[in-house]
Amino acid sequence: MYFAPPDMTVLDRVALVWFLFAWLGYGRLIHGMRSAPSITTRMGEMRRLWMHAMLGRDSRIVDASLMGNTMHSATFFASTSMIALAALLGLLGRFDQTFAALQDLEFTAKTSRMLLEGKLLLLILVFAQCFLKLTWALRQMNYCLAMIGAAPQRPARGMRDDIAVHTGRLLSLAISSFNAGIRGYYFALAALAWILGPLALFTVTTGIVAMLLWRQFGSATASEIRLSHAAYLGTDPALPPAAAETALGSPV
Repeated sequence: MYFAPPDMTVLDRVALVWFLFAWLGYGRLIHGMRSAPSITTRMGEMRRLWMHAMLGRDSRIVDASLMGNTMHSATFFASTSMIALAALLGLLGRFDQTFAALQDLEFTAKTSRMLLEGKLLLLILVFAQCFLKLTWALRQMNYCLAMIGAAPQRPARGMRDDIAVHTGRLLSLAISSFNAGIRGYYFALAALAWILGPLALFTVTTGIVAMLLWRQFGSATASEIRLSHAAYLGTDPALPPAAAETALGSPV
């Protein structure tokens, strides 16, 4: 960090590295867990089953409607990300007033102008990534809709399995991008906490990672999805799915 502000402490650097590792590495961590499948992994298999069922239907209006609901959600969050970016860039445009206002607050860490600019830039980067992930998710969902529309009516068994696998994987890639964009909002809260000091950044980042992991593995929702996944596949819920069936999406 050759260009680090002179008042950036060791604790600031440690907290920032931990934040970057958690923010950028969480998705890879979840997708890399094979011994303890997460909600993300199991839902990837459920999407393959969805596409398999879709190929057996004469009308695919329901499938298109389900896709449309998800696309509306991605559009909403992408628009919100743009609004947040515009607001943050506006703060940069009048940074003198922003710096003075934050310095006057009792609960904020008193830092140099350069370090506060760095904290604001981190927030901008987080929301910029949110926007890119969400818009890429929208593009991938459009591609998936095209694949659903092009799928033949009641294809032969071998062709049906291939189409279901590839369409399900494409949908999982889209949902992976969507999930990454939504996670960015959580990590934006951690980045915002840096204004309170490095300990706040470290603590809030740790809390967000713990919350996300609990949702994936320990929540009631995770339990119900695990049992439903086992029922759909006819397997013991304690057994992880085959590696070939878990590689259904990119963490990024």
